[in-house]
Amino acid sequence: MVKNWVSIIIIMGLITIVAMNALGNEKKTVKTSEIAKKTETASTNQKEDTTSQVEYVAPDFELKTLEGETVRLSDYVGKKVIINFWATWCPPCNEEVPHMQKVYEEYKNQGVEILAVNVTNKDKGKEAVAQFVKKHGLTFEVLLDEEGLVGSTYQVLTLPTTYMIDTKGNMVDIIEGPMNEALMKTLINKAE
Repeated sequence: MVKNWVSIIIIMGLITIVAMNALGNEKKTVKTSEIAKKTETASTNQKEDTTSQVEYVAPDFELKTLEGETVRLSDYVGKKVIINFWATWCPPCNEEVPHMQKVYEEYKNQGVEILAVNVTNKDKGKEAVAQFVKKHGLTFEVLLDEEGLVGSTYQVLTLPTTYMIDTKGNMVDIIEGPMNEALMKTLINKAE
């Protein structure tokens, strides 16, 4: 009986050490399901607050553009970055993309970038993405998450899902669902 208690105490001690090491790690992942609420949707203008203010170091990633160029999130430290996860078949994504293009045109010379991460592993392929970009006249970076690793790292469960990254590379807001121009401008102005 005493041996069992000693074993339990040793196991609990090891679990505590592992947990404390994990908490001390600088890069923290965000579970969107735990922190997301509802947001104001562009289509219905109903108030559903899904913004959730957080402050975590955004996990770095490296993806290719449609043209095959490599883009890293860490290349944008010093700028405010909107990371938007989307798909061509997603009606709310189609709904918000014109708003994103307008906001990008207005803020691109003010240190704001948009990285539109297509969940290519769940979409209809690169050609469908290229047609979508051309149809909507998108000029911000469109990235291809062909293996789904970035979407998995960011724990994207809903499309669209958007992360606001501040100039220091911290994730400061998460929005599940479509955004309109007003919400995007609020997120940009709130981020430092």
